[in-house]
Amino acid sequence: MKRVVLNLLPLTLTLALAATAATAAPGDLTDPQGEPGVGPMFGPGHGGPPGMGGHHGPGGPPFERDLFPPDLVLHNQTALGLSDEQISAIKKLLNETHPRILDLQTNLDRVTERLGGILKSSRIDETAALSAADEAMGLETQIKKAHLTLLVRLKNLLTEEQQIKLKDLRASLTRP
Repeated sequence: MKRVVLNLLPLTLTLALAATAATAAPGDLTDPQGEPGVGPMFGPGHGGPPGMGGHHGPGGPPFERDLFPPDLVLHNQTALGLSDEQISAIKKLLNETHPRILDLQTNLDRVTERLGGILKSSRIDETAALSAADEAMGLETQIKKAHLTLLVRLKNLLTEEQQIKLKDLRASLTRP
């Protein structure tokens, strides 16, 4: 039984950290100091500015360097020369994505709370714990997929010139 508890400890910590990261508002892609480009898919362990680290190493997964958080885009719409059509399309994307993520997050919070209760027991029901963990991980995957879909669609709305400006802007914001 100790082996099950010890094996579940890293999972519990991972789920707790994921639940904490996922509780950020779906559109909150800024760090605590307000730097755009850092947050649920861009913060420590999830990419972000070079040198932020995380489980993927400095800068996170390489693919995140090619995506742009909505906050960074919308906070720089004049500098980017966004058209009214682009702004409307971005707002539509956000309005479609946020309710879905909120529903998924609410379900994840419920499942994570249930898993925490299962793991507090002096004798853990392994089947129940693993079932709740599977459910939580499935919800986390859906949340990440929804975020990635948003970021891909957002990038596809931008011209190549706007994308270059955003990369330059993000690089200037992350320099010490």
